[in-house]
Amino acid sequence: MSLLTRRTFLAQASQMAALPWLAARLAARSPARESRALILLWLDGGCSHLDTFDPKRAAPSEVRGPFDAVESAIEGVELCARLPRLATLLDRAVLLRGISSGEGNHDRAAAFLLTGHRPAATLTSPGWPCWLTDEGAFDPRSPLPSYVALPAAPLGARAGYLPASRGPIEMALDLAHSRLSLPNVEPRPGTAASIALAAQLDALDGAPRSRAELARDRFRAQALAISQSREAREALDLELEPADLRARYGAHLAGQGLLAARRLVERGTRAVLVHWDGWDHHREIGEALGYGFPPRLDALDQSVSALHEDLERRGLLERVVVAVATEFGRTPRLNLQGGRDHWPRASCALLFGAGLRRGVVHGATDARGEEPLDEGIAPPRVGATILAALGLDPAQEIQAPNGRPIPLIEKGQAPIREVLA
Repeated sequence: MSLLTRRTFLAQASQMAALPWLAARLAARSPARESRALILLWLDGGCSHLDTFDPKRAAPSEVRGPFDAVESAIEGVELCARLPRLATLLDRAVLLRGISSGEGNHDRAAAFLLTGHRPAATLTSPGWPCWLTDEGAFDPRSPLPSYVALPAAPLGARAGYLPASRGPIEMALDLAHSRLSLPNVEPRPGTAASIALAAQLDALDGAPRSRAELARDRFRAQALAISQSREAREALDLELEPADLRARYGAHLAGQGLLAARRLVERGTRAVLVHWDGWDHHREIGEALGYGFPPRLDALDQSVSALHEDLERRGLLERVVVAVATEFGRTPRLNLQGGRDHWPRASCALLFGAGLRRGVVHGATDARGEEPLDEGIAPPRVGATILAALGLDPAQEIQAPNGRPIPLIEKGQAPIREVLA
């Protein structure tokens, strides 16, 4: 039997109705659980470090770019002046500067950071959010997925050589109606008959279920539970949040995506990736980042600071790790079109929450933002640090399909102990 893809499964699951025993019990997924969760805001395309988290006020204008810098809550540390809220809360966060990979291709650079392994032709590594999932049988009483991507996961954040059930379930974010949705899982007339027929067909095969069939069955049960569970549907409905809080996050992908992420992890989801694309600015970077509805930098500042404030108010910072990351930085010198090109030798990441120290800036770049001042931070160390903050051992080995024992993060790439609590 061929492996059923997630997309195919979801399309087929639209014809199925819930079984009577699929009653939701989301109350069992208490915010007080010991398991830590991850919220990752992925700035897809290569966010400019010089125009966000590593500005160079004293550099020439062609390096400094179109934006001024502002002093942060950490003395002597500046951020872009268009990030005033994040500058204010920096003393409660970790800023990594000088991440240096050597990978200038979007897909390879993203995979290197998101998997903790340099891309290889022979084996596709899983993204480190997948290590928060498990291979156990799906529990229909708690239908929310353990790993959600909004609205889609980049290649490096998928299951890789792990079973497909360890990868993300992608959910669309409907900004017009303030809700998340799983395409093609709304119950329809006749679905109960479809389920009964599928069960009869499965019963004709007396052979043990294959790994692919078990993954398919798990997806099917999960989609049915989500479509029929009132609690699950409510978890995906952002309009149940107060209007002033939704406005605080912002009526844009980053804001509503991070609000949705908070709702999901609060109810037991272990990892949420908010995929915000459009950060590949080869032309007019000042206009691209500083204008729009809303301006991109303003949206970043608003949404991430709102998430920090919301998690702190709800007492969730002690069990949720938040990361803002990208695949590489941008060239220190503006090009002839007023943009910045790919620059893998220096980029940044912002972290806060569970297992992390507060008010730490680790790493630095030179006066023009071209190179790390020391050996730099290898991308796998970012993933290793996040896994360690989540309570996992990055050196733990798992057996890959070829029989080789492979560590969760590339061998020799240790967490950055200076930023861990």
